[in-house]
Amino acid sequence: MRRGAVIGIVAGALAAIAVGVALWWWLARPGGPGGPADAAREFLSALESGDGERAVELLESAPPREADVAAALDGAAARIEAATVERVSAGAGGATRADVAFDLAGESHEASFGLVETADGWRVAADALGTLTGETTIGDSIAVGDVIVPADAPFALLPAQYPVTAAPRGLLEGEATAVVLPGGSADAAVEASVSPQATERAQARLEEYARACAQPADAVPRNCGLRVPWAADLATLESIAFRIDRMPQLALSPDATAFDATGGVVTATATGTTRDGGTASFTYRADDWALRGTVSFEGDEMVLAIG
Repeated sequence: MRRGAVIGIVAGALAAIAVGVALWWWLARPGGPGGPADAAREFLSALESGDGERAVELLESAPPREADVAAALDGAAARIEAATVERVSAGAGGATRADVAFDLAGESHEASFGLVETADGWRVAADALGTLTGETTIGDSIAVGDVIVPADAPFALLPAQYPVTAAPRGLLEGEATAVVLPGGSADAAVEASVSPQATERAQARLEEYARACAQPADAVPRNCGLRVPWAADLATLESIAFRIDRMPQLALSPDATAFDATGGVVTATATGTTRDGGTASFTYRADDWALRGTVSFEGDEMVLAIG
């Protein structure tokens, strides 16, 4: 009886071990819950639903500007559809890879990316991302979806089709599209042009600058295009007051690298000490007030530099 009991205990232990091994193998195998195939499927599902934040969470390591990578997917022109995990296998050196298939922008695609086992479970390797390099004829940046990125430099993106537009948006026009695939490199060239709103915005900013130039002062302000010949009538200047009668009107150069703002009218009243020691005020009027300078488009801004 005792031997039978011992045998029963041993047999039970063996059965428990066997069940434990079977359960571990089932969870860890490519097709089981929590396995690499499951991670690949969840990643593809996040891309299909446009959940960029979840897709980034599933990556082994977050890409630079991870918030922008997730946000860019929100503005994608088309997302992957009908995605399937065709096979998960161990490649060279034991690396695990997923072969996947999906539709994107009306075409069928096949791709492969790595899967990595971490302390938090299986994660998708960085080669599941693609890169986009955009160039533009005006400015130093482009907009990918709703995200501003530097031009002429590869930028990591989640797989999707993206609209690539000139930046700053609303000030520059021009658009292209790019399909970004896992492990792929895409290029987009934007032929940019200045929008009508750019001149209006530049005129508004110029007028802010002109009003700052016309504040009361004790000297003629620099870099304001103002010339007041007070020295012809006064020995010393105590104060000067300006009145803008007409704002200079701005025009951008054809290549949008410079501007001329001409046709302004300004009146200046200078007060000071005359050569005989008295105090007097003299008024001067300029019918040719002008401001000139350069224009640059940096990131999501248009910058005017007064020359």
